[in-house]
Amino acid sequence: MKQQILVVGGVAAGPSAASKAKRVNPNTEVVLFEQGEYISYGICEVPYYIGNDVKDREKLISYTPQRLEQAKGVKVKTLHRVEEIRNVQKKIVVRDLYRDKMQEYEYHRLILATGSKSRRLGVKNEDARNVFRVNSLDEGYALKKYIDEERPKQVLIIGGGYIGMEMCEALVKNGIETTLLHRGQLPMSGLELETQQAVLQELTKQSVTLRPNDDIRLRTVNEKGSVVTAVTSVGEFSTDLVVLSLGVEPHTELCASAKIHLGQHGGIVTDQRQATNVDTIFAAGDCCEVKNLVNNKRMYIPLATTASKQGWVAGENAAGGRAVFKGVIRAMAVKIFDLEVAQVGISSEEARDSGFNVVTERIVGDSRISFYPGNTKVVIHLIADKKSGRVLGANVYGGGGSVLRANTLGVAIQQKLTVDEVFRLDLIYSPPFAPLWDPILISANQLAKRF
Repeated sequence: MKQQILVVGGVAAGPSAASKAKRVNPNTEVVLFEQGEYISYGICEVPYYIGNDVKDREKLISYTPQRLEQAKGVKVKTLHRVEEIRNVQKKIVVRDLYRDKMQEYEYHRLILATGSKSRRLGVKNEDARNVFRVNSLDEGYALKKYIDEERPKQVLIIGGGYIGMEMCEALVKNGIETTLLHRGQLPMSGLELETQQAVLQELTKQSVTLRPNDDIRLRTVNEKGSVVTAVTSVGEFSTDLVVLSLGVEPHTELCASAKIHLGQHGGIVTDQRQATNVDTIFAAGDCCEVKNLVNNKRMYIPLATTASKQGWVAGENAAGGRAVFKGVIRAMAVKIFDLEVAQVGISSEEARDSGFNVVTERIVGDSRISFYPGNTKVVIHLIADKKSGRVLGANVYGGGGSVLRANTLGVAIQQKLTVDEVFRLDLIYSPPFAPLWDPILISANQLAKRF
């Protein structure tokens, strides 16, 4: 019998793992199972499709099942939901959703790329016809269709994280009066206080209303079965559209039947080879926890970049290779109307909790020379360990060019550079692109004075 590598799940990790496995060992039969219709698409692009920045929805799809089979040699079975792993027999039990029929498939190696699932409010009516999430392409299409057909005038966005910020911009661009309900006093928990305040200032500038709250209840009162009011601890709000952006959690229901170990964040625990505790089973993507290279702790960070890299490693090793995935530093960014916001490394609070002697500095610099057209302000909040001098994290926000500077600091953090070494970096000086003293160098120089 030909060696079989089965992959469960699509989007980023699954297709990456399947393609890599087939490339490493062309004689292996690789089969990818996906319970939905789409196997490889850009979920991060969905808010920009909803906000009409991306007009053609087909551009969101990276690979169709047919293209993946033709280009990579991977067999694809969409609308096939894996319901059980029988690891002793090395079999999976799959429901064919086309025909509502069960079938068993044998494997030599199994790769789990089951991704994440949206967190729920746990309240009545959160599945009403005008309540949407944006954790899949299907959900994004459904929300866009509802906006185009129903023309809602008011929206409540529940959750003030990265997706919540992107949805604020997308829905304001659709001319919808937007209110953001968030559990905290400021949006984007996990960022430094000054960064959160800058985000709130930009939301207010763009006519988004933030309402901090502790409790949310949705009421369905109209004849269509739509939520028309939400009641919170700070009042009652009328709406004709609700978007839940409560974050995600690992989708790991299959792990129980196979006795696969989960970590403290609920994700699958793997080694550097992306191997689980069960022989012949690998895992990759948003269903997994990952090592934080700054403090060496495990964390849950559902990002497509991480998922795709883990997928490559899992696929190569399932096919007999020797690849490793060492971990991540966290590198995230979001565009909030005219504000670019990025976080790299760990926050000052995380650094203190990890036992570092934390020292920070916040500076405001220019993206270009001050009098060059298009110059904007860039704010850098740099975080370091006073004992070693090592840079641990940064928040960067401001106008154009802010996120790209965060990329540079991300490299510094990943390579464990000290504040002094960051200050000595050779960075470009060119009036259209950067001033003589780049904000990165200014922030390092100012932080060095605190040692």
